[in-house]
Amino acid sequence: MNLKLNHSLLICLILIGIILNACRAEQNQPIALQPSPSFAASTPLPATSTSTVSPTLVPTDWISALLTTTPTMYPLPTFLPDCGTVKLGSAGTQTIDKSQKILVLGTAILCGQIYFPVVGRPKTISVLKAMIDLDTGKIDSATADIEFCPGAGTDIFYYFCDVNDALVKEFSLLPPDPEQPTFEDCQNVTEPYSRTTDNEPKYACMITNSGNVSRIKIERYNPLENEMSLEISFITWKK
Repeated sequence: MNLKLNHSLLICLILIGIILNACRAEQNQPIALQPSPSFAASTPLPATSTSTVSPTLVPTDWISALLTTTPTMYPLPTFLPDCGTVKLGSAGTQTIDKSQKILVLGTAILCGQIYFPVVGRPKTISVLKAMIDLDTGKIDSATADIEFCPGAGTDIFYYFCDVNDALVKEFSLLPPDPEQPTFEDCQNVTEPYSRTTDNEPKYACMITNSGNVSRIKIERYNPLENEMSLEISFITWKK
């Protein structure tokens, strides 16, 4: 009886030892941790945006004289040397009214420019070589009385602009305009800018910003090649 009990106890001890050894082996085994799908690490990727970025577009505008074959960006192309030249002492082909006291007379070459954008209408650009002071015969924007203003649409056309509070009236070569405006015609100019017809002018009468009476005649259109230009003669009488 004692032998059987001892034998059973031995078997139980052996089984307990096996079980304990198995538990120790399981505890000592390294555990492989698996990251949660919601917190899985990932390799960083370059930041991208789903929004569309519009590039900054610079329109290729150009300015040219008589639509030259070499358009350039602003500032304006260099003028020819004869632009803005003034010669005093002669009124060109004008008939001089000697009954009035003459302040100054002379001839000049005025040159203008037009801005031709890719989109939109052409625009006249004010430039120094287009302006003349008829009280002194000098090219001077600060005291100028008149400005040569070329314009463009389907065609290029020439006209004058008033500047610095001068008064200007244009006369064409066609009837009923006079063959040459008289001193009295020019003296009676009362509006900042007016013209008798839509035709390009042959003469222009001015009341200068100093109050004197002046008359311009267009002697030649485009005297300079590849340049929007006028050759004018002018007479200015004392007020």
